[in-house]
Amino acid sequence: MTHRASLLGRGYEDRHLDSPRVRFRRVLTLCLMTMAVPGSAQVALGKRTIGWTAIAGWLTAILGGVFVFYTFRTDRARVLGWFTDPDVLLATRVAMVVLVLIWLALFIDAWRLGSPVRLTFARAAVVTVVNLAIIGSVAGSTAFASQLIQVQRNVVQEVFPETKTSKPLEGRYNILLVGSDARADRTGIRPDSLTVVSIDADTGKSVLVSLPRNLENVPFRDSSPMHALYPYGYNCGDECLLNAVHTAAQDRKDLYPDSKDPGLDATIDAVEGATDLTINYYVMVNLNGFKGLVDAVGGVEMDVKSRIAMFGHDDAYKNVYIEPGRQKLDGQKALWYARSRVQSDDYARMGRQKCLMAAMANQLSPANVLTNATDIASSGKDLLSTNIPQTELGRFADLALKARGKQIRTVSIVPPQFNTQTPDFDAIHAAIKDAIRTSEGTRAPAASQSTGATPGTPSATTPTQPAPTTPTTQSPTEGRSANNAEDLKTAC
Repeated sequence: MTHRASLLGRGYEDRHLDSPRVRFRRVLTLCLMTMAVPGSAQVALGKRTIGWTAIAGWLTAILGGVFVFYTFRTDRARVLGWFTDPDVLLATRVAMVVLVLIWLALFIDAWRLGSPVRLTFARAAVVTVVNLAIIGSVAGSTAFASQLIQVQRNVVQEVFPETKTSKPLEGRYNILLVGSDARADRTGIRPDSLTVVSIDADTGKSVLVSLPRNLENVPFRDSSPMHALYPYGYNCGDECLLNAVHTAAQDRKDLYPDSKDPGLDATIDAVEGATDLTINYYVMVNLNGFKGLVDAVGGVEMDVKSRIAMFGHDDAYKNVYIEPGRQKLDGQKALWYARSRVQSDDYARMGRQKCLMAAMANQLSPANVLTNATDIASSGKDLLSTNIPQTELGRFADLALKARGKQIRTVSIVPPQFNTQTPDFDAIHAAIKDAIRTSEGTRAPAASQSTGATPGTPSATTPTQPAPTTPTTQSPTEGRSANNAEDLKTAC
């Protein structure tokens, strides 16, 4: 009886261990084990070679992630550089796809080892739905991530083909932002806006220096090929404005024999003469491409302080405006906010452009960029041309992150602080240097003057030059306070 009872008890245990409920739990447990530690399910069921190989690969991947995280904490620019390197991006994409395929194979094998066909129909249906959902989500996420990596790689290769690097000068990078306004009804490219972003190479603190397109008598340094033609500055009359330098030099291969764009190089020389800053790199922004960028990120929120005309002098019959108030501007409205001169002027427009740049920089969150990456990349190909090399992208991405939330000082060469027809370039150079010193914290900021002038610039009450002859605006000049501000965010 005792032996018979023992056999009966063992049979009961075997049936219990192979009951539908236990099989159901075993299948789910094996799948969860594979999700947590790929290969652990195979080890548990005796397939040790495959299992331990997978576990070793999984641990290697975790250690790699820890290394990247640690490096990011100690040398963020280096890691950001990896993710803007086309070769690294390609290797990452291939490795990610291969690893996910291996993981899916292990997951399906664990599902098979759990003998799901021996489950009841209801339990088998639950297990199938759960596993298909997991497989689908992993496959979909991998496909999305792979596409993002490929898009980023294409943009880096197409927009940043240059290889020549430029070291910071006196601890700063000076980058010229050029708003391109090339149209079929114009001869050559006439830069619509010219702004130098001077960035501290360590802290990311920035100073924006804006030059009006109608600046006259711009000097060229002795080292510039244009100096031989204009030794006393670009002073050939009312047509010799700063934004006309590009057209004047665009076919002068004799002056810039190794240049892809002599007009742009001449413009850079003119900006260097006007600001006494040596330009490291340029970024040319196509204004129509800018409209696409704003739409790609879902618009930009602005506090519009006065009506902005959305028409030019030739189509005033449209009578369409951006009304005052805090609102989200789409690409079309943002472009008009930045460019409108009807019932306004170049100087007010320059201030609005600064406010728009600051708003875009502050509102482009990582989540926003990630969710709109494909559209942003598509607009970026039409938006930018630059000589910033791929190898410097990590450094500048790091500086951009450092600059978020910091005060941005501004200097603009505008009346009443400066006369744009007969400029005092020594005073302009001094004002720019003063703003940079204050930004770096090497000098305590002076109290703002009533005109909003940057400390060190001539004030409106004590002009050092003849009064400007520029026509006054016909309505409130939105943006002028941003031209020379201690803190751009406050001024906007």
